Amino acid sequence: MTPGSTSSLTRTTGLTDPAATRPLRICMIISSYHPIVGGAEKQVAQLAGLMIEQGHEVYILTRRYPGLSAAETIDGVKVRRIAMRKPVKAVGFILGAARMVRELNPDVIHCHSLFTPALAGALGKRWTDAPLLAKPMCGGEASSIAQKPLGRRRLAYMARAVDRFPMVSREIQGELADLGVPAEKLRFIPNGVDGARFFPARSQVEKDKLRLGFGLPSGPLFLFAGRLAAQKRLPLLLEAWRDIRARIPQATLAIAGANRASGSGYQATFGEGDEIAAALLEQPGVRMLGHVSDMPNLLRAVDVFVLPSAREGLSNALLEACASGLACITARTGGAVDFMVDGENGLLFDVDDRAALAGALERLAGDAELRARLGAAALRTVAESYDIRQTARALLGQYIELGAGTRAAAAGRG
Repeated sequence: MTPGSTSSLTRTTGLTDPAATRPLRICMIISSYHPIVGGAEKQVAQLAGLMIEQGHEVYILTRRYPGLSAAETIDGVKVRRIAMRKPVKAVGFILGAARMVRELNPDVIHCHSLFTPALAGALGKRWTDAPLLAKPMCGGEASSIAQKPLGRRRLAYMARAVDRFPMVSREIQGELADLGVPAEKLRFIPNGVDGARFFPARSQVEKDKLRLGFGLPSGPLFLFAGRLAAQKRLPLLLEAWRDIRARIPQATLAIAGANRASGSGYQATFGEGDEIAAALLEQPGVRMLGHVSDMPNLLRAVDVFVLPSAREGLSNALLEACASGLACITARTGGAVDFMVDGENGLLFDVDDRAALAGALERLAGDAELRARLGAAALRTVAESYDIRQTARALLGQYIELGAGTRAAAAGRG
């Protein structure tokens, strides 16, 4: 099957009209949430906002980190934070979130990750009769659980307790099927992007003005944006950049991102005291931007987006770059290979293949016509099949298909 095809998966489009049901009380469980911001948190916030626009009530249960309140409402989303008590913080979160589920008595429970959120949701389901969805965040998540003590037993329990597994990639679908999850519980519901926020610069003049605002130079401009975590393979990108920098002196590599906890990110990526790796940031043509709040305009300012990650689900940053009309270079991992075809709407390389990554960087640095062609094709792809509203509609369709909104207990709730 060719990338972009969904013939071997059920591509859920939400055939049931979500507006046909009464308002739902939706409970989402995720390990971290605003003000801790990453791709998963942003996707959850956007989906919650769209569901609220449709008249539904959304609660998000998440961990409580120091300095954050136990309860607040953010853009209409009711956030409840559960304290993590020593000595076993994960157990405390699971029990606390499950008790909160029982208290809220939601119409549906939607967990983001098969780790502690899914366990909390499964326990909470035992105290309600609400349907349970569990979304694996990336490929390898289920396999890593299977390798732990009693991991296979835990996955077997999850396969029974969870009513639906929304999947963002074929890789995850194959992984869950191999681990024994029934096919009827699997649904392909990829992440989506908001085209009203992420769109191309309207002209070169606009692009130049945006660059000036970010303090970035003219010439081919490449961007890495994301958490500075080991799986993102930023050192690999910096090494590939060093390999070809002398041949593309006019090009610049900008790096936007930070460690979630500290705001720095260097230790998370390179390891404390790794002076050689950290020195790669000081090489010519590299600009470290740190955390950038205005990602839509930063994406409109650059020419090429680079994602060297070894593991992804379906990168929100990649979808945003495509929606911004950028030529993209990405490793063959996760949901990227479901929609990106090498040489047609992006350039792909094998995970950890430094030479291939360097070749792709050099190729796009010297070919403006290719950059424009790949960017236009990427924009068409995500506009047609990866709109965030399609994702929200598909999920609401699943909630309703599983019986959310028909429970007698919830119907009588005040």
